[in-house]
Amino acid sequence: MPCFLLRSAALLGLLLVASDLPAQNGRYVAPERLGSAGEGVDVTSELQSLIDRCSAAGGGTVFVPPGDYRIGTLLLRDNTFLELSTGATLYGSTDIKDYAEIGASGITALVGSAGAKNVGILGQGTINGHGDAFWRGKKRPYTRPDRLVLLFRSEDIKLRDVTITNSPNWCVDVRECNRAWIDGVTILNERNSPNTDGIDPVSSSNVLISNCYIDTGDDAICPKTRGPRPLENLVVTNCVLRSDDSAIKLGTRSDSDIRNAAFSNIVIRDTQYGIAMFAKDGGAFENIRFQGIHVETTRARDPSRLNRRETYPIFVDVEKRDADSKVGGVRGVVFSDITIDSLEGACLFLGQPESRLQDLRLTNIEFTLHHRNPMADNRKPRGTRSLQDKASNDFSTEAASFVFAHVDGLDLSGLRYSDRSECADHERQIVWGRDVHNVSVRDLSTRHAQPNQRMPALRFEEASAIAVVSCLPGPSATVFVEVDANTERVSLLGNDVTRVAGLYHADRGFDAEQIRVRHNLGH
Repeated sequence: MPCFLLRSAALLGLLLVASDLPAQNGRYVAPERLGSAGEGVDVTSELQSLIDRCSAAGGGTVFVPPGDYRIGTLLLRDNTFLELSTGATLYGSTDIKDYAEIGASGITALVGSAGAKNVGILGQGTINGHGDAFWRGKKRPYTRPDRLVLLFRSEDIKLRDVTITNSPNWCVDVRECNRAWIDGVTILNERNSPNTDGIDPVSSSNVLISNCYIDTGDDAICPKTRGPRPLENLVVTNCVLRSDDSAIKLGTRSDSDIRNAAFSNIVIRDTQYGIAMFAKDGGAFENIRFQGIHVETTRARDPSRLNRRETYPIFVDVEKRDADSKVGGVRGVVFSDITIDSLEGACLFLGQPESRLQDLRLTNIEFTLHHRNPMADNRKPRGTRSLQDKASNDFSTEAASFVFAHVDGLDLSGLRYSDRSECADHERQIVWGRDVHNVSVRDLSTRHAQPNQRMPALRFEEASAIAVVSCLPGPSATVFVEVDANTERVSLLGNDVTRVAGLYHADRGFDAEQIRVRHNLGH
């Protein structure tokens, strides 16, 4: 397999080839002289020629040794890997004319592939997109490349160990691909850099993302679908994520299904939305698991922001993008072994009357709240600037840390809730639900630095088939469970309510035949 060595000017500008290593099909590649290299000297044509020759010879590795190199668009070819040595940096050109569309994607990028097999970028080097040259001090809409790296309709892709920084737009877009391994990649962008998503798997299959560190000015990992092809078989594990928006965001673009995905062993720090799911374009999100994840939302109010921005450790939403959009759905989603550390955030789970969230399971969730803020002026996230009205399913103003609306099949088990706010104002319910059915709340335990004086721990409205079992609420001057007159078939079994004012309260008009009370301690 040939190995092409791209040398900097300090190393005489020579291309050296390990001539004792035969190329595939028995061919060898002779050394040739390369022009002077450096951040200010463009080497795109020379490097592209090496990639083309490497692929034509049967495949191999184009190796870039230490040095700074300026490039425009590079296109990876079959069976060819670009390897960046430690100390090697490819700088993206600051001239938009140096960027080309990748295949028939309609998308410009610095490095890309189109319809290629067995391709990738390896090594300990860096790709610096010079992104701030396209947006800093400029007004929208920016004239800039669409992506830093775009893998389009390709398969058997490897991105390993490289650092990607200062992107002008999305960093890595894996679009309509099959079998992609992204491992040990570091992505670094300024907090205020616009639209600098970290890794976006789009309508692809069999994508594995592991051991990555992503700190960026937009969503860190953002699966999407465009057109009829689904996104399926996605695994994300062993990552640290920091984001100015969502650390993990499914959608908003979701023309078709996102299914069979697993996210595990992830640390999320200093983010506005920890885990977010925006089903807006008719696709279904199904069979998705989040396990072993620590979520920390933004720890401090930022005085530099003119507009107040609410934080949501977990946000799940079904909403049509516009009147003509199809309604999507969310079903079979599991959150387990999740720790949440939030200054003042809340978790929202919002379906639609015509498309309820189905089979939602939250198991072993530990939620720590540090400050109880007023919520009357909250607005749920919309995921797009085009939607400015208040949504019909916007229940973000409800004073609760877990808000559920339009859900069929909810299992909330092992929630440990700690409210550390020393302020007695702005009480919160722990769980509030409207139009929720087939609900099980088990093994809930609560602690409050300032016990509630007005609000119950749990309230259900227009709900049915509610079971609250084996819970241990902390001290409170209010009842544990409250239901409205339109709620039916409620079971309260085996709860210890010795430290609260009472087991339950029902609004006027509630049918007492609709509640069953058994074996509750203190009732």
